[in-house]
This record gives sequence, C-alpha cells and structure tokens, in this order.
Amino acid sequence: MNNTFINKLLILILFSPLSLFASENEKQVKITLTNGDVLNGYLIKNKSSAATKVINHPQLGELTIRKSKIKSLENYSDKTVTSSRNSERISSSENKKWSGSIGISVNQDFEHKHYSDSLDLDFSSDLTHKKGLYTNSIEFDWTTEKDKYKSGENFDSHSIEFDIASDRETNIKNLTLHFSNKYDYESDADYGMYNTVTTFGLTKVFSTPDDIYLAVSFGPAINFVYGGDDCDITIDCGENFFASSITSTFSKQLTKRFEIELENEYTASFASTAKYGNEFSSTLTFRPSDESGFNTSFEYTNDFQELSDPEIEHKYSLNIGYDF
Repeated sequence: MNNTFINKLLILILFSPLSLFASENEKQVKITLTNGDVLNGYLIKNKSSAATKVINHPQLGELTIRKSKIKSLENYSDKTVTSSRNSERISSSENKKWSGSIGISVNQDFEHKHYSDSLDLDFSSDLTHKKGLYTNSIEFDWTTEKDKYKSGENFDSHSIEFDIASDRETNIKNLTLHFSNKYDYESDADYGMYNTVTTFGLTKVFSTPDDIYLAVSFGPAINFVYGGDDCDITIDCGENFFASSITSTFSKQLTKRFEIELENEYTASFASTAKYGNEFSSTLTFRPSDESGFNTSFEYTNDFQELSDPEIEHKYSLNIGYDF
C-alpha cells in the first residue's frame, strides 16, 4: 500500500469513535424471540452491545441473547422496539420498523490493469412491515477513485452499486420468499460497464447458537450486461441471460465488541457459454459503545465477473459508520 492510503487510514483511526462509553442504568424490557418465546427482565446496558442483549431475568438470572434470535424488544419506559441484526426504534403502536446505517470509508483497489485509492459513501436501510411479514432493504454505495495504470499513467474513475431486496414470510419456519435486484456501474470497464442481476427465490435462516447467524438465499435470475467502449465487439455484451444465484451470509459475535461477517454471492449466467461471477467479502466490525450506534470496520472484497472487464478486483476498506 502506498503512503497516501496509509495516511487516510490513520486519519480515519484518529477520528474513530473509541471514546464513547455506556450507561450503567438498567431498564425493564420485554423481549420476544424468533421462536415465539417471551422474556421479561431488566436490560443491562453496560453488558449489552449492538449484536447481543444482556438482561437480568427474575427467575433465570443473567441471560445473554444474540440479536438474530430477537424478533422484538419493547422498552416499557419509552415504548421503543429493537429488532434483530439492526438497531431499530419505532413506536409500539406502529406496524413498521425502520433501521439503517451510513458510513464513509477509504479503500485500496487492485485490478488486472491498475490500482487505485478511493473514497466510498455507503448507505443501507431496512423497513419491516406488519410485525415482520415483509422486510425491504436498500443499499447504495458510491465510489470516487484516483487510478494509476501499472505503466504509470493516472486517471479518475467512479462506480455505483445499488441493491434492493424484499423478503416475505412463508408458513415454513425460517423460510422466506426472496426478491433482489443488484445494479453495478464501473466507469472504467471496457465492456460490461453496467451489470444488473434480478433474482427471485427463497431465503433460509438456519437455527444456530445465539452468537451465530447463518442464512442462504437462492433462486433463478436474469442477468443484463451492457455498456463500455468494447461492448459492440464483445459477444455477450448488450444481452439478457437466464442465470441462477446463491448468496450465503455468516456472522459471529467474537467478543462483546467485535463481530465478523462473511458473505459470498455466486452467479452463473447462461450466455454464449456459461459465465460465472463470484463476490466474496469479509468484514470485522468493532463497536466501542453500547449506547451509541458508531462503529469502525475493516473489509476485504474479492470480486470476479466473467461478463465484465476488468474481470477480477481486490479491495481493502476501512470504514467509520453509524447505525440508526
């Protein structure tokens, strides 16, 4: 990594929210688990985190509960609700739960022809309707890059990633109907500048220990690839293809403050020949405070796409974010 990127990392680290501390107060809460069980007790804030909640139960004593196991958490004092995997605050009289995150990151990218320093703005949001029957999510990622060819030539580029997804509960436990649409734009691609994958299928959430979350989404898809200076002379560019897609997500609470998440998305498109795409990411997140939504994370991404150029990218990111 060059000195410019290292300097950016140091700036982010210096401004990371490491000085935030939790309140010692306990509040009476009612927790409904994903299996339907209900627990009443006192939330121990100084032992809870964004990923786990610790309560003092009158009969069972101190309990640590993974957020992926929590369907809702009602605070008796202010009637707010917290839902699994995200910090969500709503009025208890409403049937909607809204949560999200926003962040900024500096990155180092390595591609076949060049490498670059970049700055990302990230936004994601989830909206759950009717007590969890519907879940809708939006993710937006905008990147501006300072690129350099291996020959030494400099140039500027930018990219956009926009994802929408929707899940609806079925009569089968932990199984939902799934729809997603992923749009990618890469300004420096010679072909496959625009890449859209639309998937219809199912999501299965597996029963796991409280500190682990595991889910798989799969189903048929439609892949549309177009754009770029060489699109007209590239056989598969500018066409729609039937495809199949499978995405797996795994996360584990390593300690009270640290969580790791692994995600892999594999797509097979039936073009002139079978074309494959695979995007793998690993993220280590540190949450310094139980009260605040601030966090710092380090992420590595490996992205391989046969239907676009460049085909493979390695990306390292340091992010400061806020969950709301």
